[in-house]
Amino acid sequence: MGEQNAQEQTTPWTDETSRERGDRPSGRAGHVALLFLALAALLAGVVVVLIAQGSIAIPLGEVTAVLTGWGDASEIHRTIVVDARLPKVVAGLLAGAALAVGGAQMQTLFRNPLADPFVLGVSSGAVLGASVVILGTGGVGWLAGLGVLSQLGVSGAAVAGAAGVLLIGLGVARRVGDPVVVLVVGVVLGYLAGAAVDVLVYYTDPDRLQALTAFTRGSVRNVTWDELRIIAIVCGAVLGLSVFLAQPLNALLLGERYAGTLGVHVRRVRLLSLAGVAVLSGVTTAYCGTIGFVGLAAPHLARGLLRTADHRLVLPMSALIGAVVVLAAEYVAGGNGLTGTALPLNSVTAFVGAPVILWVLLTGRVRGEGR
Repeated sequence: MGEQNAQEQTTPWTDETSRERGDRPSGRAGHVALLFLALAALLAGVVVVLIAQGSIAIPLGEVTAVLTGWGDASEIHRTIVVDARLPKVVAGLLAGAALAVGGAQMQTLFRNPLADPFVLGVSSGAVLGASVVILGTGGVGWLAGLGVLSQLGVSGAAVAGAAGVLLIGLGVARRVGDPVVVLVVGVVLGYLAGAAVDVLVYYTDPDRLQALTAFTRGSVRNVTWDELRIIAIVCGAVLGLSVFLAQPLNALLLGERYAGTLGVHVRRVRLLSLAGVAVLSGVTTAYCGTIGFVGLAAPHLARGLLRTADHRLVLPMSALIGAVVVLAAEYVAGGNGLTGTALPLNSVTAFVGAPVILWVLLTGRVRGEGR
């Protein structure tokens, strides 16, 4: 009876297709395969279009020739694609995919459909670290005028601030087994870091606030190959770890006690997920700014399309959706879309994510009333 109640609590994340519609397994597999192929094709198209567009337009054929190595492309176009545009596209693809996967993990761990990769307050710690360097004290930036070293100092300080919050959050997670307490601690740490940033803003020179605004608005268009290596290592680790966590996360959908009876080491799974996602949110915030709503909305879109909560399908589908959303948002935010002017990436992703969250809340209420 307890297991049955646990199963009921997972709705609307349970597999509705085979239970309610009675689809045959072969038809179900074909439907899922078609979804993955369609999203992969959409992602490839967005990548090519995003690289082709810019202050210097490049024909789609030449972009394809550079990316695939087939055909001829001018040396100028090859340099623009490889040195200027490809790093930002790869960074957006990796960050979107990893943040979406991290969001799916957090929603399962905390059993909260509104959880996302920034739930532990790590991104706020990253912003605080960057603010200390950008704003400095007494209105004088500590690393002002150092050129490249100043930029490296901002990113390094952001990582350090994220690491500080991460250590506190993981310390609480190891000491306290209740995920709700960990969630509350993350929210509190986020508020504390935000308050510290507000104090720095209050006492700083107004001319320096523009630099902080540019950092927090979210963008992948300034990512270099050197920075991309760090982003790729962290995002790759989170994506790789998700492969091994898919089955334990499926067990956690039915409750921690039930998962324990299946041989799942619940505390280890929780710590691995929290550590990976927290490092991810800190590094992406340090190098790409805060990219909000992707980790929150993409998993729900994946579950809605797949009509299942099976993480073996939800995690890769979330990765594809997250990558598409971030790259499409960067296309609009970069001034190539409908607006014709540069916008904060975080604002564009919010226009996508907010309706999804409203849909989750409204459909959840309707289903709750129907039980």
